[in-house]
Amino acid sequence: MTFSFDLAVILQQGKRIMKRRSEERRRRRPRDIRNCHEPTPEIPIDLLIEILTRLSAKSLMKFKSISKLWSSLICSRSFTNSFLRVTSSSPRLYMSLGFFGKCHLKNMLLSSSLDSDCTTTSSFDADQDLTVPAMRGYVSNVFRGLLCFINGPSVQIYNTTTRQLVVLPDIEESNIIHEAQTIMCHMGHDPVHDQYKVVCIAARTSHEVGLYTVLSEHWVFLLGGDGTTRWEKISCGCPPHVPLKQVLNINGRMHYLALAHMDLVLVIFDINSEEISVRQVPEGILWRDDTGLIEYGGSVALLHYPNLETQGVIELWVMGDEENNMWRSKTLVLHSFQMHMVNRIGRLRVHGTTRKGEVILEPIDQKLFYIFLYDIQYNYMRTIEIKNTPDGHRLTKHWGVVGWDDVENLIYL
Repeated sequence: MTFSFDLAVILQQGKRIMKRRSEERRRRRPRDIRNCHEPTPEIPIDLLIEILTRLSAKSLMKFKSISKLWSSLICSRSFTNSFLRVTSSSPRLYMSLGFFGKCHLKNMLLSSSLDSDCTTTSSFDADQDLTVPAMRGYVSNVFRGLLCFINGPSVQIYNTTTRQLVVLPDIEESNIIHEAQTIMCHMGHDPVHDQYKVVCIAARTSHEVGLYTVLSEHWVFLLGGDGTTRWEKISCGCPPHVPLKQVLNINGRMHYLALAHMDLVLVIFDINSEEISVRQVPEGILWRDDTGLIEYGGSVALLHYPNLETQGVIELWVMGDEENNMWRSKTLVLHSFQMHMVNRIGRLRVHGTTRKGEVILEPIDQKLFYIFLYDIQYNYMRTIEIKNTPDGHRLTKHWGVVGWDDVENLIYL
């Protein structure tokens, strides 16, 4: 049996009961009033938590102002974890948008619910404007309702549910970060200690006659610390490498592709132990825009599609044994009646997979205002057009997918 709770209704009913009891007390004779000091019934804390976890995040943000007790309860880690487990918010696509306004270029951060129907072509409006004036840089990561912004060596974390924006301290002890050509910051979760961490990888390359060298550093920051938290440098026994942008989080491990000695490798960072290991990718897969990292059946997988726009061919490589670097492959060929979707678009970029297992593909040409959702299991692709923004702007200059997420997170950073 399923129960539905509405705290506003409960509170209103409570007010009516208290008002009725107050009127009854006034009508009683003085000798009866002395015997009417019964305590007011209260909602048991367990039932209150059960009710609150079934409400929307928007309502909970309002109810924090009811009392200090409610605010402490809603902001507690145990409650935020309970809410995170039961929430069923719709998957949302996050994107950046650039357009001309008053003779200069403006940037916006937008999101929209992904269309869940199975038609070949559909559309959606970018219905949420998450832009905050203090935001700086670009979004490098979307994870459990948290956005990670990078602006040079500076890092900001933004909670899309609570609208809290936190500026992390600078990495002052780094030897290369201010000269690094590549800086990648991503978030992950340690399930053992229930901790959120930000991992920053900085890489500097140099080209000399007949010599190509790479220097790289790994730093970790604990979110939600006691205020004295600092970036901690991680000793890395792996070869120096240049990280690529895309990151995949599975079971407390962060995976990303990187270039080490000009070879494409898979780097694995354990969020709990903070240990780093490197795996070789299948032979023949080179670093290009047509290789993406995805989750497939709970495992790490590579989607390789250099011939998608011409032949409709997609290669899927799934890591079956992570410790022994064992991969298995599968070749998919797009149906002929769907080839018209991709044969004139040029290159595509992978942005992970939805809970339904659909791969999100974005045209690299930012003048094409749509995305593709590709269902690997059924070998089926559909197009979703991106339409108007919340304030009526059309996509007039450029745009880009920054990630997708289906989590509302109440965690206080």
